[in-house]
Amino acid sequence: MDSIRFYALAVGLFFTVFLGGRWLLIPTVVPLQPDARLPTFQRVDPDDPRTKLEQTSVSDNDATRDRLRNEVLDYAKAVHDDPCNEVLKKNYIKAVVAYARAWISIVPCIGTQTCHGWDSAALDRAAQAFGTPLDHRVRDAMRAAHARAMFGSGDFPKDTVHLVADLAADSSLNSAHETREFRHVSALLDDASMHQDCGR
Repeated sequence: MDSIRFYALAVGLFFTVFLGGRWLLIPTVVPLQPDARLPTFQRVDPDDPRTKLEQTSVSDNDATRDRLRNEVLDYAKAVHDDPCNEVLKKNYIKAVVAYARAWISIVPCIGTQTCHGWDSAALDRAAQAFGTPLDHRVRDAMRAAHARAMFGSGDFPKDTVHLVADLAADSSLNSAHETREFRHVSALLDDASMHQDCGR
């Protein structure tokens, strides 16, 4: 009986040492198998053009404002590329006026330039609604379009001309006394690579 107990203890001790040694020597960490439920991660290069475009395309996910923003972006690029195309300019003006009126619908005093201290809450709402990275891209595109093509204060409705001038950084829109002849001469004297006269 003692020998059976001895053999059972020896076999048990053998398996314990064998399994314990195996557990210590063989790594128990197994790599994860691909699983569609787990998120994947990749290194993002901040200088990558795609990353920059994604970062500047962030909006507030408002479908109406996004449509207005994208229309202005599209037509501003088209006017920048072909500043003498009157159809593109008319479509650009239409898109910009709709965008500016969306601003004015939140803060009516912007259109008349009569904002006071009590309008600060509405101004904050407008700054939040139109302060997304996509809106910054819209303003940059408008500046580029106005740098290439010539617009006058008569091209935009009176209720939007001041806001458009501010958004596009185009001081020629705010000066009502500036004539077509002055703009024509200014275009001739200015850098030819920037403005195009188009016979205006």
